[in-house]
Amino acid sequence: MGTETNSRYMRKSTPPFMQGDPSEGLFTPTVDQRYALGTCLYDSFGRRWRYAKNGATQLEVALMTQSEAINANVANEVQTAYGLALGAESGQVLVTTSNGISDGELQDGWLLITDGTGEGYCYPIQWNTWITGDTVMRLDLFEPIRLAVAATAEITLVKNKWRDVIVMPTTVTGIWTGVPNVIIPANYYGWLQTKGPCPMVVDAGDTLVVGAIAGNPATNGTAGGVGIPAITTQVWGHTIYIGAAGESALIDLNLE
Repeated sequence: MGTETNSRYMRKSTPPFMQGDPSEGLFTPTVDQRYALGTCLYDSFGRRWRYAKNGATQLEVALMTQSEAINANVANEVQTAYGLALGAESGQVLVTTSNGISDGELQDGWLLITDGTGEGYCYPIQWNTWITGDTVMRLDLFEPIRLAVAATAEITLVKNKWRDVIVMPTTVTGIWTGVPNVIIPANYYGWLQTKGPCPMVVDAGDTLVVGAIAGNPATNGTAGGVGIPAITTQVWGHTIYIGAAGESALIDLNLE
């Protein structure tokens, strides 16, 4: 099993890559976390996987998953009386109460400045800790603030896309995260395939074409199913073997 990697503690911003075979087995989900989310594993067949944490519902084999939908209570939050100083690698931010975020849940996620002074800048999050109830949060960042964030600015906090993944619903609410090759129980950690030949369930009523693009179906009838994408839907790769509706096709994934 080939690899690329860096320890999480040696990096400042880019996701780590793993060296050697995963100790627990590529197809053995675990209840405890073994690697940083997003860790990459690849093999000589051209396949690639990313390490992920499942959400609250079991993931089934051969269905596309997606990132958790953005939490509205930590999106476009005006930083009244708060701000982040130039060069700071930690600071406090203000968000809406009842957001459900716990300490450390934003680890390896993103702080995005969406409006006001500092707009357009984005920083990877090392850790998050509540300071006052669930409204004032301390953020520790991997990179220093490159333009001071004013108290009138707006921020959005985004989880690592491989944390609390879900089966991609028929109405997409996030970005692809990969395809499970085994069942991954609720709240377990495991590997999602993102590149190379991968079995996928064909969307009900859709017909693939060998060699043509495959992805989120234009008319989506099966959560996580693959079909013919529209101009505005996600392309996941190309069809190797078509399969019938509701059965498995072989898709040459090219998610990254």
